[in-house]
Amino acid sequence: MKYKYDKEAAETSVEFIENYCTHVKGSLGGQPLILEDWQKKEIIEPLFGWKQANGLRKYKVAYIEVPRKNGKTTLASPVGLYLLFVDQENGAEIYSAAAERDQAAISFEIASQMVLNNSSLKERAEVFKKSIVFGSSFYKAISADANTKHGYNAHGIIFDELHVQRNRSLYDALQGGTASRSQPLTFIITTAGIRKKGEFA
Repeated sequence: MKYKYDKEAAETSVEFIENYCTHVKGSLGGQPLILEDWQKKEIIEPLFGWKQANGLRKYKVAYIEVPRKNGKTTLASPVGLYLLFVDQENGAEIYSAAAERDQAAISFEIASQMVLNNSSLKERAEVFKKSIVFGSSFYKAISADANTKHGYNAHGIIFDELHVQRNRSLYDALQGGTASRSQPLTFIITTAGIRKKGEFA
C-alpha cells in the first residue's frame, strides 16, 4: 500500500489547533479557534492524516485559495505552530513569507499572539519580536528579497498571498531549502482572484 490514512494523526492536528490556538482579534479574541467543517475535512485532516508507507506525510505542498474574509491567515498561523511544536523535527525552521514583509509578518504576529494566549505553549517557547523559539527550532517572518534566502533549511513555509508574487524567485529559493528535510510542508494560502499577465503561477 503506497499511502494510508492515519486517523490519529489527523485528529491530533485538529485537536492541537482547537485546544491550543485562539482567535486573536475582534470579538472572538482569546477564544478557542474552532475550525469550520470545510477547514477541518478538506484541509487540515487530509494534509496531516495522509501518510506514505514509511509513516511520513504524503503531502509536501498545499495550495489553498479562498475568498476574502474567510480567515485564511488565521488558519495558516496554527499550521506553522503545529510544525514547530508537534512535528518533533530537530532544529525545525518555520518561515512566514509573502511578497511584502509586512504581509509575511501578519501570520507570524498572529502565531505569536496565539502562543501568548495559551499558558502551555507560552511556558514551552520564547516569543520575541521577530521569532518564536522552541528548543532548537524557531518560527519567524522573512523579507521578500529572494537573493538572501538561499541556504535556508526550511521544515515549514507559510506562504501568504501567493497571487501577488511578481515572480517565483522567492518561492524557489525557499523550496530549495527543504531538500534535506524528511517531511517538509509548504502551506500556500492566497486570496481567490485574477492574476495579472506575467505574475507567478
